[in-house]
Amino acid sequence: MVQFSQTSWQNGSLADTLDIMRYAPMTLTVGVNAVLYYTLPKTIESGEFIRYTIVAGFRKVSWTGIIGAVNTSDSNREFEIAVRLGEGPFRGFTAKHKFNSENGITTCIDDMTFQGCKDFAEDTFSIVMASARMVYAIPARAMAREQIAFVEAKKKTQAFEALNQSATAG
Repeated sequence: MVQFSQTSWQNGSLADTLDIMRYAPMTLTVGVNAVLYYTLPKTIESGEFIRYTIVAGFRKVSWTGIIGAVNTSDSNREFEIAVRLGEGPFRGFTAKHKFNSENGITTCIDDMTFQGCKDFAEDTFSIVMASARMVYAIPARAMAREQIAFVEAKKKTQAFEALNQSATAG
């Protein structure tokens, strides 16, 4: 069994952090150590999928987790997600993502447990994860969000122009 845990701080409110985490990073800098990131679904509720990726050198491992439980505090400053394995190269996977926001700073606490890997030896995976780090890549996610918004706006404009042309033809 391999365990991974990291605590990070992000500038921004809880709502802003959760919103930007719904976009996969457009670019990702990979160095000597493996990087791990996840992408939240549009609606964070039980049964939805979270997409996870580990990049180590030229190797990329991806899997999905299924949200089993979501807990929100009464003050809307704390948010916790419990996840179990959906599909992927592991026999088992569980995760807990906890977000706590105060004074414009959001604390992100990520705890993950991996059981058995089908693609490579567990001791190799353990060594990789011992030096891995979670990346939130907020600027790269913001860039992805902007590009998606641009493409969607262009699609709507083209659809409107096509509708306008068909309405005036004939």
